[in-house]
Amino acid sequence: MSHNPASPTSPVIDVPLHIRMQLSHAYFQHLAEKSGVDILHIKGYAFAEEIYPPGRSSTDVDILVRPEHLDRLVQSALKDGWEIKAHFETGSIFEHAMTLYHGSWGLADIHRYFPGIGNAQGSAFDTLWQHRRVREIAHYPCFLPSLVDSRIFVIVHAARSATQINSDIDHLHSSLTSADWQTMRDRVPDLGAELAFAAALGEIERFDKHPDYLLWKSVSEETPLYLQWRARFNHAQGPRRKTRVLLSILRVNRDHLAMELGHQPSPQEIREKFFSRFRVWGK
Repeated sequence: MSHNPASPTSPVIDVPLHIRMQLSHAYFQHLAEKSGVDILHIKGYAFAEEIYPPGRSSTDVDILVRPEHLDRLVQSALKDGWEIKAHFETGSIFEHAMTLYHGSWGLADIHRYFPGIGNAQGSAFDTLWQHRRVREIAHYPCFLPSLVDSRIFVIVHAARSATQINSDIDHLHSSLTSADWQTMRDRVPDLGAELAFAAALGEIERFDKHPDYLLWKSVSEETPLYLQWRARFNHAQGPRRKTRVLLSILRVNRDHLAMELGHQPSPQEIREKFFSRFRVWGK
């Protein structure tokens, strides 16, 4: 009798992470097309060695969605078995991405905008979409930002890291010509990315009069915690958002804690996380 590879006694073959992530890109492109949604694949295996240093790996998929299509994509993913691991409001101080998880596909960050490019309403999506390109990922045609825009994404993303050495930017410095850099600098204003671009390259003091100067300085450099909170409060628009920033100082981010622990936190774990903040602030 021939062996049935789908029989219950067959060993389960774990798909290597780098292959699964590329397949996930193809999956989301197919889901978007089926749902009538415009998406752009960003970072990770979408950019791959065309942008990043050789050998760089990724553990999730990043998707930028046309703002008016966001709810449609999220609902389609939830119906297809995905679950929410972190909501927009708890994902980061920029509230820009929702983290989804699927038992087969893994993790995906769904971006309603990309911090440092355009504004929180996703104002830059049309500009990015007009210059989009097609690249096959897992043999499936996927939409990406243009090559120049992709490089800008990498630089702007680095602005959210306070480390002095960034291998992604170092790679771009070593692999691009001065003309390539000038092309990027000429394109940056079209994307409203001047402040974050400068912060990533250590040029933020040129924008010391900008309303969001302190915010980007606080995320791109080692900054005292009280200044980080002040920057978030100043950045928040309107009484409701400012109140939410103040409350977030006191509230434990349960989504983040759950991902950190690998399970839903117990009341005791929440209390421990809450009081640990005061030990950090006291240093």
